[in-house]
Amino acid sequence: MGQIRKVGNLFYIEFYARGLLYSQVTGDNEDLALLMLNNIEAKISQGEALMLVREINLIVFFEQFLTYSSDRFSQRSITRFIQTWENFNTFLRSTYPNVLNISHLTPHVIESYKIALIKIAKPKVVNLTILLLREILDYAIKKGFINDNPTIHIHLIELRSKSIKNTERLLLVKKLLRNNVSLGSFYQLLNLKDVAQIMYWSNFIPLIRDDIYT
Repeated sequence: MGQIRKVGNLFYIEFYARGLLYSQVTGDNEDLALLMLNNIEAKISQGEALMLVREINLIVFFEQFLTYSSDRFSQRSITRFIQTWENFNTFLRSTYPNVLNISHLTPHVIESYKIALIKIAKPKVVNLTILLLREILDYAIKKGFINDNPTIHIHLIELRSKSIKNTERLLLVKKLLRNNVSLGSFYQLLNLKDVAQIMYWSNFIPLIRDDIYT
């Protein structure tokens, strides 16, 4: 059974097809949204093939991500995700107002955001922000909204080496980074005063890939 959701002044219909959840914007008319939902569900029930694009608005997507993250990350991590996403969307509204859906995010957009961050934030903060975005967009891959995470095409800022004692725990983190394991998967292992310290190992993350979108 599908449902109608309102985000801001727009209505979205959500429905299941082919075992996947789809979200589609319908406009600012609730009656039209209900009509579209009924028509789609009627076609699905009759076995008609639909030309479906698995798309989702950025606002709706992040709401789903927060629900997914509620029992997987600490409250401190969730707060970081929220702050990062709010800052990123402020940038989008001012620089890329037409980027409204998750599929609109490309490496070019992320690179522009990184350049904007460099002007106002320290390098380790810029790197951490990109990694937090990567974690958020990894969820979009899991849900089938995108098949490529645009943040992996972005080079992190190379930071000056800092003398850090290579304990067994830190060596494990380096190994995980070398194997491109997402930050959220081992966040709880870090136990560091400042999570951004891992940016000193950014050179271990395989980020060199052709940017096919620019």
